Amino acid sequence: MHRCFIRLCLSLLLALGAVPSAIAYDAVTLGVFAYRDASAVEARFAPLTEVMSAALEGREVRLEVLDLEALDTAVDASRIDFVLTNPRHALSLRAERRVGGELLTLLRYEQGQELANLAGVVLARRDAGVHDLEALKGQTIAIPGQRFLGGFMAQAHELYQRGIDPYRFADYRELGSHDAVMQALLDGEIAAGFVRSGILEDWQRRGRDVSALAVVSPRQHDGFPLAHSTGLYPEWPLTALVHVQEDDVRRVAGALIGWEREPGDGNGLRFAPPRDYLAVEQAARALRIPPFAVEPRSLLAELHDRYGLLLWVVPVLAGGLLAALALLVLLYRRRALLNRHLKQEREALEQILWGTAAGTWQWNVQTGETRFNERWAEMVGYRLEEISPTTIETWMSFCHEDDLARSDAQLKAHFAGQRDSYDIEVRMRHRDGRWIWVQDRGRVISWDEDGSPLWMAGTHSDITSRKEAELRAAELIAQMRKHAALLPGALYQYWQHPDGRRAFPYASDGIEAIYGVVPEAIREDAAPVFAVLASDDMPQVAETIARSERELTLWRATFRANHPEKGTIWVEGIAMPERLEDGSTIWHGYLRDVTGEHATQQQLMASREALERSNRELEQFAYAASHDLRQPLRMVTSYAQLLERHLAGQLDDDGRTMLHFMRDGAQRMDGMLLSLLDYSRVGRKGQPLQPMALRDALDEALHFLAPEVREAEARVEVTGEWPRVVASPDEMTRLFQNLLSNAIKYRAPGQAPEITVAVEALPKAAGWQVTIRDNGIGIATDQQRRLFQVFQRLHTREQYAGTGVGLAICRKIVERHGGEIRLESPGERQGSTVIFTLPAPAEASSLEGSDHG
Repeated sequence: MHRCFIRLCLSLLLALGAVPSAIAYDAVTLGVFAYRDASAVEARFAPLTEVMSAALEGREVRLEVLDLEALDTAVDASRIDFVLTNPRHALSLRAERRVGGELLTLLRYEQGQELANLAGVVLARRDAGVHDLEALKGQTIAIPGQRFLGGFMAQAHELYQRGIDPYRFADYRELGSHDAVMQALLDGEIAAGFVRSGILEDWQRRGRDVSALAVVSPRQHDGFPLAHSTGLYPEWPLTALVHVQEDDVRRVAGALIGWEREPGDGNGLRFAPPRDYLAVEQAARALRIPPFAVEPRSLLAELHDRYGLLLWVVPVLAGGLLAALALLVLLYRRRALLNRHLKQEREALEQILWGTAAGTWQWNVQTGETRFNERWAEMVGYRLEEISPTTIETWMSFCHEDDLARSDAQLKAHFAGQRDSYDIEVRMRHRDGRWIWVQDRGRVISWDEDGSPLWMAGTHSDITSRKEAELRAAELIAQMRKHAALLPGALYQYWQHPDGRRAFPYASDGIEAIYGVVPEAIREDAAPVFAVLASDDMPQVAETIARSERELTLWRATFRANHPEKGTIWVEGIAMPERLEDGSTIWHGYLRDVTGEHATQQQLMASREALERSNRELEQFAYAASHDLRQPLRMVTSYAQLLERHLAGQLDDDGRTMLHFMRDGAQRMDGMLLSLLDYSRVGRKGQPLQPMALRDALDEALHFLAPEVREAEARVEVTGEWPRVVASPDEMTRLFQNLLSNAIKYRAPGQAPEITVAVEALPKAAGWQVTIRDNGIGIATDQQRRLFQVFQRLHTREQYAGTGVGLAICRKIVERHGGEIRLESPGERQGSTVIFTLPAPAEASSLEGSDHG
């Protein structure tokens, strides 16, 4: 014990007399914070070494990209001369280490602007349902590290300003870099994360699909175009260690501030005079971040800063002698107490590890000695005693050979300070022969005097279930892509941003058959698709897209596209829009080539127009023929009457019979022409279609038929709730009059007609059905199909008068109104039923009773 005390005193004396060694200036080192992958950061800031070397008259300038812990170590050891790091770290370096103030402020070239500020971004997966910062309470949030300004401090200060304790707000998982946070979010390993401004846009520029992510609580600041969720803070400062000569500091600062580059040259790097970093200090004080995490300093602390170790040498020497005696007395008692505490802590730690089902390991990197717990062995199907003694070779013997190289690369990166920890997913052979997936995490816990890793510790977690789920999900996605490839058209997503950017983030391979472009060519920009649309159809397509976006209604359009190989084709598209949190709209839809169908439709339309034209000509001919033929018939009838009077008293019975036949034939011919004329007038001479009460037409027909009803002693019953329809009033009256007249005329001998007129709604509000049922003579089944044809009669004129056109007119009226008509009868002398339908009017989809309902 007394030897240790003597050594302590000698060390203090040597420290008091130590004189800092001279700093060699043959080479200058620039330390840069590895806020992203070290290789990417090194490539970004490499041009600075050339500018600094030229300013220092050709002296070598080295670039070291280090994490924050390694930067602190390098500053303490005076291994670097200039430091370029985030403002939060620079603040602590200046307060706690021998680093000067800010020389310059870094400018970054982003979206056509030079930015001197940065901010924090809060990202969340869209499927997580996170719409504001408060929704993240209690969740696990991925961060690069708590010493990052844009990756943690900016977001923490935003929470603090809202009255929230950021350290109790959520669980933070440190992943070491902004890119690691982005990858964890996109892989679905975590729902939310913090990164600095510019990271999201950089991933988009590099072609990464970040559509699954959304910015939580986005903010806007004039002149700052990047997505962000916090206030703005000045960009990275460049500082120099105090040992750097003043002339060298001035040369470097002058060269960098005068570094003239084109925008974007040098990876978009520029420097400006130092900005005001008060905002960073205020945030650090509010969050009690070092160097502001401690209470106000005492008088003794101030004296220590002023007089250094001289203040303590004498008290230490005197107190040390007394302390040594006291320590000898207490050592034994404390050793027992310490052993008891260590045992309790070890047991508590073992219980915690048991609850997490994690295996643990410790590895002596220098000797290969490795220690596992029982759970580690259970993961691969063994008891620990079965695989003891254990070394690093034990782990390698279980690990899949294809994963060993990846593990070695991760370890080297961690040992070199490029990664804060070792974290990898590997396969391990189970005792039963199957492979299990393990999340292997760890970090160096001690280093030797040469700075080499000594002991490393970590955990194993069985993630087989998750990996199997990921595999099943990948298989489902692959299967869906195969199904999409079988469709005749193309499945797609069309994304339209508020700033006018348009893209197809997803399109199946069938898109090439529609527009002649591959899915990859339109994933970021939809311009190649709009370039092949027919110019005449573009206004219509743009208008339908705008209406669908405005009203969030189904988009449907048919338009032409100029395919590079197939020429002009017709395309039919349908899609459903969805509004996203950032105000953009994404459509999920389907496209197909309808060129053949369009040609067929055009032919059908041409045939229909020709048929309608022919029908109009036939109707005009029938009207003209029937009208013009009546004049000769009237002449025949008139001269037959004159001839009969002229030959009065001279005609015998045969002569009178022949004149009678002549006159009767002419009259019947005139009646047939009148009926034909009525038939041709249906749809041409009647009143136009208009909303009307259908019961009104029935009542008017009954009024006209009142004499016939009284003469036949007929009984007419009307039932049902009569609707309003869109129809021609006089044609509806004519329809009811013809049908009711037939029911009265074709009555059974010696039996009064009983007629029922009923109406009922068709299913699905398609329209109405009217039924007219009588107890008349009925119709033979084999004759029913002839009834609605022109001049078709089932009885002689001596039995029943008529021309055989009445039912044909009824059929034409019903079909003109979009309905159908038919007649049903069980047979002769069993009555008959006429049924016709009328469609529902476009402006009404439900029954509306009339005054007679």
